[in-house]
Amino acid sequence: MVNPENRKMPRWAQRVDDMAPRRWRREKQYYNRRAEFVSSLVFNLIALVVLYKIPDWHLGFITGKYGAVMYILMFSALVQVAGNLLMLFLDFRFIRYLSGIFMEAAAFVAQISLYYIYPLDFSGYGGLSWIDVVLPWILIIGMIISAVKFISNIWKLIFRS
Repeated sequence: MVNPENRKMPRWAQRVDDMAPRRWRREKQYYNRRAEFVSSLVFNLIALVVLYKIPDWHLGFITGKYGAVMYILMFSALVQVAGNLLMLFLDFRFIRYLSGIFMEAAAFVAQISLYYIYPLDFSGYGGLSWIDVVLPWILIIGMIISAVKFISNIWKLIFRS
């Protein structure tokens, strides 16, 4: 059996291999990640204020079930804020992956609780009843993405740290 590293490649294949960027091997530079952490931090702080103020706005499509979901959504946003602050100041792979695990778990719990309790009702608004059909599907897709990212962060924590 021939070892793949010892096998001679054709010249044209060697040139193509040398020219191809190794994007999957590189991580983002810290200044690129820092911008992501800051933008996520600002977005989640705004989300916290909005989540807290929604009951005061007396929106017609928000049902009485919102009180049960509000604290779960606020907890998820707080976990996102804490994780991004931690990654902003301590940029270690271990901390990035560990905080990513906690942030994705909190996002998954928030999405699944929002899916099961579903505190919205757009049926009273003409032309907006399609939101009640589409939004649960969007939440399911978000739960799948959060689960995949959760598993991915566990994988990275185990094998890349």
